[in-house]
Amino acid sequence: MATPNHTHSTIDFRRGLPNGLEMFDVIEDPRSGNATRHPFGSILFIALCAMLCGMDHCEDFVRFAKAREAWLKKWIALPNGIPCGNTFLRVFAAIDPAAFTECLTAFVTRICPELAGKLVAIDGKTLRGSRKADESTVQIVSAWACHNGLTLAQKAVDTKSNEITAVPKLLRLLNLKGSIVSLDAMGAQRKIAIGIIQAGADYLLALKGNQGTLHADVRAFFEDAANLQYAREKGGTVTTFEHHDKGHGRIEKRVCTATDWLDWMPAKVRREWLDLRSIIRIESHATLGNGQIRQEIRYYISSLPPDAARHLELSRAHWAIENSCHWVLDVVFREDQSRVRCGDAAQNFSTLRRIGLNLLKTETAKPKEPIRGKRIFAALDPAYLESIIGLRQM
Repeated sequence: MATPNHTHSTIDFRRGLPNGLEMFDVIEDPRSGNATRHPFGSILFIALCAMLCGMDHCEDFVRFAKAREAWLKKWIALPNGIPCGNTFLRVFAAIDPAAFTECLTAFVTRICPELAGKLVAIDGKTLRGSRKADESTVQIVSAWACHNGLTLAQKAVDTKSNEITAVPKLLRLLNLKGSIVSLDAMGAQRKIAIGIIQAGADYLLALKGNQGTLHADVRAFFEDAANLQYAREKGGTVTTFEHHDKGHGRIEKRVCTATDWLDWMPAKVRREWLDLRSIIRIESHATLGNGQIRQEIRYYISSLPPDAARHLELSRAHWAIENSCHWVLDVVFREDQSRVRCGDAAQNFSTLRRIGLNLLKTETAKPKEPIRGKRIFAALDPAYLESIIGLRQM
């Protein structure tokens, strides 16, 4: 990960944040005048602790702080008592989202300094309960380290724009050298492929109708078995790998075929997709408990060699961002139920959730507990909460 560009803070964080949370030093207090009754760092600390303990709304932060006031005073200053719910909302609405995202990046940099050889999945998520000034919902594009299940960085989609424009900005936040970046069909764009290669990484991009001609041509190539035989005869590499899986009431067979024989493709297309090296087909056949059979065929392009086993592994790992990140945020952290619509609060609370999720995933005291269980234990046991955050007395 690239080291964040830390700016000197005018806030004396010793008034608000305990030792061990230096990652928040990049954030400037957006308040002024009489609005600074409560130390800025204390507000951040209470919100983080409350989020880790299962509190998902500003009023819940207040209830948590009142119940844990004696414990909080062990770590932070509360010169004017507990902040009210509106104070939390106003502060998070005014924080610079880019600076708050740096906190997320700084945390991951500390525990995941290199991504060489690892898969980074990029995908977008809509905060369904949020609203911007134009009544549109907030959309967040995240980068997910599949090998350790951590959010690396995130970027909000600009108003009157789409996820495609946010991906290049997200890529610039990361040190991707030597990694593999995967995106669904939304990210199958020439400029994004170029950005990934220029970052020193490889790509695996899903194809669908949004890349009409290329998707249709790749599909037509694989549908004719004679093409694969011809590819072998011409010296191209063709690999196939089959995987069987049983679980969740179904039996599934996946067959991946990959080839680097691209001579049939127009030279212009191969030039436009920088370092294009392989095309891939993955067939899934799932036999459900009721005997029904569900089939799906997906197509990809990649800058990696045509290793079918590797591409099947990468394509399956990509969906961890949906199952282990987005699903957890919606079901455990109830992100879609949040109705925060003030300023940049929706984006900043989204970042806070991802910081909390990263902390819960990396704690080692209760490795077998699910995220929900860890939040319950954190709420019941202050010592466990301290271990999650990494608090230390000086």
